[in-house]
Amino acid sequence: MKTYHGSCFCGAVAFEADGDLAEGTMRCNCSFCRKMRCWEMRLPDPDGLRITRGADVLAETPRKDDADLHHVFCPRCGTRLWTTGDIEAMGGRIAQVCVSALDDVPEEELVAAPVWYADGARDDWWSEAAETRHL
Repeated sequence: MKTYHGSCFCGAVAFEADGDLAEGTMRCNCSFCRKMRCWEMRLPDPDGLRITRGADVLAETPRKDDADLHHVFCPRCGTRLWTTGDIEAMGGRIAQVCVSALDDVPEEELVAAPVWYADGARDDWWSEAAETRHL
């Protein structure tokens, strides 16, 4: 496991995340992830996400449903940062950081990171999406 450092584009928000890109990342075909071009790394322990700057400026994308998911972004520059929540179908508490917000990842590590294409459009995250070219 590694500690990654991330931030938003304008620098107002910074964070640390304990995980390992080599353990896998996720893209999803649900409407939110498609629109946001979401690429996330799930942290093995949700407490492995630590805000180091800008907790007072964070904003959350409003939800269309009652799911306990919190999609956090910087309202100054619009950078998506992470998702937290508590989803029984996903194993309970989760924290997933946006790979695109990580600052200190060598290009080789990004290219080598496995990607799981989840079928979130059918609330079936444990099954692979049938079509992924658009993700």
